[in-house]
Amino acid sequence: MRSGVWLVVGLVVGIVAGAAVGVLLGGATAQPTTTVTLVTTQTVTAATPGVKMSPLEEAILNGTYWSRCVFCAMLINDTKYAALVVLKGGHAVRTDDIGCIFRVALLPPEKWKALRNYPAEEVKRLVQVERVFVPDYHTGEYVEAQKAFYVIRQDMKTPMGDCVLAFKSREEASKINATVYTYDQMLQLYKQVMEKTGMPMPMWCRGEMRGDQHHQYNHGS
Repeated sequence: MRSGVWLVVGLVVGIVAGAAVGVLLGGATAQPTTTVTLVTTQTVTAATPGVKMSPLEEAILNGTYWSRCVFCAMLINDTKYAALVVLKGGHAVRTDDIGCIFRVALLPPEKWKALRNYPAEEVKRLVQVERVFVPDYHTGEYVEAQKAFYVIRQDMKTPMGDCVLAFKSREEASKINATVYTYDQMLQLYKQVMEKTGMPMPMWCRGEMRGDQHHQYNHGS
């Protein structure tokens, strides 16, 4: 492989095995807990004569889609809303808006705006999403997207105009808005938008959301 910057996400998973500890302490039992910490590092690969990377390979490895959204190509200026997308093989790319993770989930990579100029087969081969993490709005801590909780605040604009904020806990999310959504419920809202407009691009920051949509999954506070 020729020289290039590899963006590698180190996934450190600490598991406190309560049951095992309980045995050591005399039989007491407890539920195991898991803490996930994401550590981003950069390493430089050695040059391999005669081996030429494709433009998409270079873009992934040189950090193009670390500084720009892998879905829409928008420059990432505010990391408060930047979600982390881990591809098969461990390379990390980002989105500029939490809303983009739902577009990523609903559309095949060859239809992502940022990747349309690359050969479709190359996109399919190199862009295979394994895991997605979103930043907690208050702490910035990365949380697995499917385990996070989401709210829509039309008065809190995000880079793409989705007005979607992510939280590690339902309790913290409910302090921002009484209507709290799970990942699957948010995905369903984006599907509804796509069915009506052809693209999962809501304009919720502009107030374009019907009341029945916003309260369809109301869980209260």
